[in-house]
Amino acid sequence: MEFISGCIKSILEKYADPTIEKIVGFTKSEWEKFKIDSDIAFMKYLKKSYEKYSKVKTILYRTEPKYLYNFFEFPNLKKGNGDLIVSTDINNLLDISNFLIVQGTGGIGKSTFMKHLFINELEKKDLIPIFIELKDLNDIDNEYNISDFVFDKLYNLGSEINKEYLEYALQSGCFLFLLDGYDEVISDKKNSFLKKLTDFCDRYSNNYFIISSRPYSEFVEFQRFTILTLCPLSKNQALSLINKIEFDMNIKERFSKSLDESLYNNHRSFASNPLLLNIMLLTYDNYAEIPEKLHLFYANAFDTLYSKHDATKGGYKRELKSKLSFDSFKKVFSNFCFITYFQGKMEFSYDDLVAFMKKSKINNLEFDIDAMIDDLINSVCVICKDGLNYRFTHRSFQEYFTAVFLKELSDESLKKMGLELIKKDPYRATDDSVFSMLYDMSEERTEQNIILPLLELIERDCQTDKYDFYFTKIEPIFEFDFFEPDSNVQLGIRSKTGDEYVQFIKKYVLKYRRTNNHDTDIYENKLLKYLEVNMDYKISDELNGIEILDDKEFYELFKRTWVGDLINTVANLRDTLIREKKKYELNLNDLILY
Repeated sequence: MEFISGCIKSILEKYADPTIEKIVGFTKSEWEKFKIDSDIAFMKYLKKSYEKYSKVKTILYRTEPKYLYNFFEFPNLKKGNGDLIVSTDINNLLDISNFLIVQGTGGIGKSTFMKHLFINELEKKDLIPIFIELKDLNDIDNEYNISDFVFDKLYNLGSEINKEYLEYALQSGCFLFLLDGYDEVISDKKNSFLKKLTDFCDRYSNNYFIISSRPYSEFVEFQRFTILTLCPLSKNQALSLINKIEFDMNIKERFSKSLDESLYNNHRSFASNPLLLNIMLLTYDNYAEIPEKLHLFYANAFDTLYSKHDATKGGYKRELKSKLSFDSFKKVFSNFCFITYFQGKMEFSYDDLVAFMKKSKINNLEFDIDAMIDDLINSVCVICKDGLNYRFTHRSFQEYFTAVFLKELSDESLKKMGLELIKKDPYRATDDSVFSMLYDMSEERTEQNIILPLLELIERDCQTDKYDFYFTKIEPIFEFDFFEPDSNVQLGIRSKTGDEYVQFIKKYVLKYRRTNNHDTDIYENKLLKYLEVNMDYKISDELNGIEILDDKEFYELFKRTWVGDLINTVANLRDTLIREKKKYELNLNDLILY
């Protein structure tokens, strides 16, 4: 940690000198004292933060955290125009903007990447990095402001900086704020946080801000932020990552050979995701085949964790203290995952953990709660201890077992609890994997008990043509652009805000689309020509569909594009699912009769 020493004073002199000169009544001796006090205060914070964030537990390193760069593979990031950014140097990101969002799917390594940025900035000594886990906002019940929240985070990790001095430092623009996990902020607190963050960014706009999140509602509310997307691992990166991991050497060699020859190409969606690649390695010895469905993938992973207990120790098997059978253990844990997911909890105090576990007990099934907690942490390793708190090894396990819980419910209960989850946080329901895994587990039941009732709820206030109704619900913003390098011009769409329930429904309509891609391509070209001639449209200009809704010729052409076809499929989905339900009931009658 020697690289931390002596960096704070030079950073403050670089950034804060011009700010302090403007403050009336701040003498030279006070300024020198400020630099010394700040140097001491921030040094304590940075040393403790480095200790905390430079070592990481993973699904493979479950008992002891490992130094991040021993297993970290530097990902590339992609800008909206398709340009790639190399992440080995944080300045490649900071040169783009003071305000960035790094988005990525579950398991892609967002939090680990943010920790890399924290360490990299420490080594650069250009800015003071402040790492904030946004899930901690969920535990704040009273009113707060971001400055106090930042101050508390600094204080909790050893800083004793005076609040007034912190204000001067914030004004100088010497900070890099790494705000990890926006998607982990519960829905009820998102709007308040966004407003406070906007005010904070306005007031201290010379600082740098990087937010990490799963893809969330297009981030249209973050007006000043540039969005970067973490890219999946290439085959070479995947092989490099496996080579770095501490694991049984024989299994690693066989897995790497398979990954190079076929596994990566045949299972790219799994092998290019760091978490899922780790799980592939973990389950490689147990399962000859890699399943196509994500829920089967997690089922294999849990089976391996439950039966093997320690994949790095040559088949060593630790006894389960709870004495529960596999089915009972899985049932209790799925109850626990649903309850905590419903409440938006991913991290717990010991008392919270015990309380949630008590609620998770199955009728007439007795087991020792402390023994169950010990099994989850030390044997199956789906929960880990992080300081004084406990959290999921990865939240994807919480999502998988929430889907397992829902699948086991009766139709009536599935409808009730599924809709409650969606209503509680529609964006989370859309972006997380719970409902997509549930759909893969039980497609017909998900359609009939969740999607159909949700469509009925949406269409209660429909007083017009269904297509028009859904067009205005989606509020399409569209543009023509070269969305991939060396590609043709394509029609792209996002929603300005859009009905949050419709955003959820859009994920589950693909199998019911009927239009030929060639036909939609023809009408995309016709629409582009129409816009260029009649509206002086230029490639990459954005258009608000609602604002030109009265243009009949535009509207008719738009309906025939892939976007229009998607809206049409949503508009007809309720009738389609009702027909599917009747067809299913007829098939059941045939089974009974014959």
